[in-house]
Amino acid sequence: MLLKNNFLKPYLLNNYRRSFLIIFFLLFCATNIFANTNAKLVNDFINENKEVLEPATINKNYLRKAKTFKTHDSQVLQVVSKVLQAEAYSKNFDNINNQSISLYMEALSEAEKINDENLLVYVNTQVGFFYYSYNEYIKAIPFFIKSSNLLDKNTIQDLIQPADVYKKNAYFFGSVNEHQKSIDYLLKALTFTPSNSKLYATFLNNIGSSYYKMGAVENARNYFIKAKEVSLENNDKVRYAKTLGDLALIHFDQKQYQEAITLLQQDIEISIQNNADRNTMYAQILLTKAYVETNEFDKAKQTLALANEYVLSKEYLKSHAYEIAQINLAIALKTNDTVLELQARRALDVLGADIVTKDGQEAIKLVGWETQKEQFNTKLEAEKAKVEQANLKILIICGIVVFIIVVTIFIVRSIQLRFKNKETQYEKNILQYKINQLQSKSKLDEYDLTLKSYQSYLSDQNKQMDLIENELDKLNTNTVSKDQAKLFLQELLDQQKMSGTNWLALKNTFVKEENDYYNALLQNFPDLSELNLRIVILNKMDLKPAEIALVLNIKVDVVNDALQRLRKNFKGRFDNH
Repeated sequence: MLLKNNFLKPYLLNNYRRSFLIIFFLLFCATNIFANTNAKLVNDFINENKEVLEPATINKNYLRKAKTFKTHDSQVLQVVSKVLQAEAYSKNFDNINNQSISLYMEALSEAEKINDENLLVYVNTQVGFFYYSYNEYIKAIPFFIKSSNLLDKNTIQDLIQPADVYKKNAYFFGSVNEHQKSIDYLLKALTFTPSNSKLYATFLNNIGSSYYKMGAVENARNYFIKAKEVSLENNDKVRYAKTLGDLALIHFDQKQYQEAITLLQQDIEISIQNNADRNTMYAQILLTKAYVETNEFDKAKQTLALANEYVLSKEYLKSHAYEIAQINLAIALKTNDTVLELQARRALDVLGADIVTKDGQEAIKLVGWETQKEQFNTKLEAEKAKVEQANLKILIICGIVVFIIVVTIFIVRSIQLRFKNKETQYEKNILQYKINQLQSKSKLDEYDLTLKSYQSYLSDQNKQMDLIENELDKLNTNTVSKDQAKLFLQELLDQQKMSGTNWLALKNTFVKEENDYYNALLQNFPDLSELNLRIVILNKMDLKPAEIALVLNIKVDVVNDALQRLRKNFKGRFDNH
């Protein structure tokens, strides 16, 4: 828990003006609570137009409908219409395009003005999935964070397109390795899906994939088998083929290569018959890996060439092109094919720079880190929302006027009593430190990850640590609730320290900006330990010993001693670097 209520109240109730702002906010919520989205109306409109590929036709359908509805419903339908038009452009271009982006941004802006949670969940999900579909993970994350936060509040009774919303959120969070969250969303999606729907097998299949990625192989196998059975019952041949490929993946991991090959060949045959090109590609890549393991290199090359043909036709499949290059390199090394080895290494060099910020493993790691930061930064807002929305139902039942009077009296008395207490100043200081910490992290989020932005961030962090340590010294002389406050301050100090994931992100930024220096360092000082290598890198960034200690989560004395030993052992060469 970020902040306890007794720490929040002095901040929220520190003057009369803030008190009345809270009251007016509650009044605003009360007057707008009855203007919720008509989910049935919206769902009917979406179902009627989701297969339409002409944006102009969708807009005409909206204009015809809008004439018969009241203002609020008409505004909501306009937002939904723009989302559907954006999706139509996306299907037509099969790529990121300006028309879709423009319509999505207009829809999002209008949805925020309407301020309906149901509509905001739907729009943010669709925008996020647009970027996710073309492997733009980092661009997708803010939208899925917003939709997920609203979904997790469980305050929306009738979701717009519930199965689709839960499905798309599940796919994204599964892709950034939040597999349990993905499973939870998929299970909810199942509750809105008839068992005779093709989506039912799809959700079962994806739950199995999440369990597989979590290492729960038996759970994964059971869900794959269930999905296989349901897809046969529903005559869903493409999903049936995909389940064969997923079962083959388990056999592959267990080194049962012939079983995997048989299943993958069936998967490919069915996928080709049903024009499931992307699934065909996935199966061909895995089949190639199986052929490499069984030393059937000619078959591997032929199958990989077919997969590569599809990959090259799509600009957004560079991570799969990178995977194909890796397989080619493995084949070249096993067959001593120097020409293929050279081609593969060149492809890896070219593609590596592209996928690191999009759909490669490094991008997924970065998105995972960004996800954690975004979730952390929203916790304070969530706590504020809880305070602002407390007793909202009681307010509506008892009457707005009575509620205003009671709350106003309570707030005034609370302010008068709390400012007589000696602990108030300590609580305010503690909260301010927490806010400063969040603001410092937010600054780092607002800028591109550069060495300069990291230096500014770490400088802010060190100033905050000094303030917190001074406050701890003061509390040592105060016996009133000292233990509780000290525990909270110590928690703040611990949260200032950077995790291993954050260090990797910082290191990646350094290597990107100082690549020549980094390579020279590895060549000239091959005996450097990992800790010393980190210290040298951070020293190169002109970080002070205290800042280096913060990044590496070690004591300042350790940093100073290490720097002295480096200078002594390398006799001046270290200073030149």
